[in-house]
Amino acid sequence: MRASIQYHLQISCAEPVRAVNQVLRLTPRGFDGQEIKDWRVDVLPDARMRRSEDAFGNIVHSCCHDGPLEQLSIMAEGDIETYDVAGVVRGLPEKMPLDVYLRDTAATQADKDLLAFAQDALSGEKDPLGRMHVLNAALNEACAFAPGEGESPRPAKEVFASRTGSARELAQVFVAAARGVDVPARFISGFFLGDEGVGRAGAHHAWAEVFVEPIGWVGFDPALGCCPRDEYLRIALGLDFAGAAPRRAAAFGYAREDAAAVLKVDVCRQASWHGQQ
Repeated sequence: MRASIQYHLQISCAEPVRAVNQVLRLTPRGFDGQEIKDWRVDVLPDARMRRSEDAFGNIVHSCCHDGPLEQLSIMAEGDIETYDVAGVVRGLPEKMPLDVYLRDTAATQADKDLLAFAQDALSGEKDPLGRMHVLNAALNEACAFAPGEGESPRPAKEVFASRTGSARELAQVFVAAARGVDVPARFISGFFLGDEGVGRAGAHHAWAEVFVEPIGWVGFDPALGCCPRDEYLRIALGLDFAGAAPRRAAAFGYAREDAAAVLKVDVCRQASWHGQQ
């Protein structure tokens, strides 16, 4: 898929705040499944932004806004090309050893009910890749996808107990279940570029990746019940949502925030794309 992406996050504060520090993970990296033709991140009011990489290799922009502030605008946009590689992730530098992705966090700790569910679902499948497909299908059937994101997703065991969750929450359930059966797993944040994703998942989407021998990292989306295809734009990874969150911020002078995100996707025609090169 060749597309132009425009993402806009508008944040309004109930009362002016003295200053805001922000960490943005909104810049995708290229790999075998996606090529980044052009990408930029801007903020208003203007602020000096520092670009760096975090411990997992995510591209991070850090910025500080002096107040008083009542509104913030964050824009990320660019031209990309994605490919259907059946969820397989190759061509990215790996910063961490596999053992790191077996670590539980508070958000991805599986309780006895989730562990029993995963073990029962996988009892009849021996192939490593087949086991993850079975787990993805089982979670997609057992847990209803409820579009809409709160400030922070609930822990995996709470989401599984309720049998319903957002894309972020269901991705964390999958990560918890996979780690519970000793499969390295990580949380992925990104955008879903297809019509279904824009309508059902909103601006942001999330899924999981697991390490399967001898293939490597493979993505699974329990919210939509599939492996990532060319409609997926992969942006950041972490042990859970907190490590891959598109935006994290700290304000000096507390005020309730209202945030509205809009994602626009313009699929480029073959001829017009080549004409721009």
